[in-house]
Amino acid sequence: MSKKYIWHFVSWSIYVIYNYMENFIEDKGLVFQSFTLNTSYILTTILTFYVFYFGAWKPYLKNGDKLKVVVAAILGLIFFIAFRYILEEKIFEAILGFGNYRNDALGYYFLDNINRAIFVGGCSLVVALLENKYELETDYLQVMNEKSEAEMSLLRSQLNPHFLFNTLSFLHTKTFKLDPELADTVLKLSDMLRYSLQSSKADKVAIKSEIELLENYIAIFQNRFAGKFFVNFETIGTQVQQRIEPLLLIPFVENTFKHGVLSEADAPAKIKLKIAAGRLNFSSQNKINNYPKDPGSGIGLENVKRRLNLLYPERHELKILEEEGVFFVDLVLDIKN
Repeated sequence: MSKKYIWHFVSWSIYVIYNYMENFIEDKGLVFQSFTLNTSYILTTILTFYVFYFGAWKPYLKNGDKLKVVVAAILGLIFFIAFRYILEEKIFEAILGFGNYRNDALGYYFLDNINRAIFVGGCSLVVALLENKYELETDYLQVMNEKSEAEMSLLRSQLNPHFLFNTLSFLHTKTFKLDPELADTVLKLSDMLRYSLQSSKADKVAIKSEIELLENYIAIFQNRFAGKFFVNFETIGTQVQQRIEPLLLIPFVENTFKHGVLSEADAPAKIKLKIAAGRLNFSSQNKINNYPKDPGSGIGLENVKRRLNLLYPERHELKILEEEGVFFVDLVLDIKN
């Protein structure tokens, strides 16, 4: 059970104990009728609290659908009034011979209970808002911590970025006349490293930059394994200036290259990127190789899942599956700013 619901359980336990103690003190002992009606009210209150909590406030805080929250809130009010009436004025009256409002007019019953239901709904809203605020703050701190850790890890792995880039530039110049294809590969590697360093300092980057990174990465492997490396990379859509989190897609491509069969011309890996206004769809498929998995296998995908959950909560859909020896990835991302 999560800490949140443990807190709910403890709070309701205190509420129930307090109500029974107050009832016991007022009646100067245990009176069956009073105890039964108090139990009914407690049960109605708790159930109505969660009708509002799960039916109205939580969905609204996730997707902001105002119409649904209004409908759910009205149903919550009706539930409180109707449930208590059926339990106390019908079931108790028929079985136990007593009710709670038996001598009162229906109008008074409705007015009294609508006020009580509004109070319960208001308490439920306050709890949902406080929890949502805490969750947002916790997620934000976690993202910042992970980003700091990633930057520190990157810095520790760098002897000297300027030295590295200067060396690659020197190698590019030296190899250009001897082997232009190799020189081009060195240049692409330099661009990838530079982009990785620069993007780690940015919150978001243009999709165009991510596409260039993937193209360079694919080109390096194609040059390295010329004639034995088959990948089809396709982009659809022109709205590439939209921004997304950096280095979000390359783990999927890395996984394809690491665990896929890419040497068959008639069965190439297929990577597709569809871009529309406020929406990005990345998909890939590849035959799975049968090589033994190394101990770190799957870490990259798990990390990107965590990043998606933290950075795009309720704004992404990721499907990963294996079918008849083929590995599929399909990511749909809501990138509206």
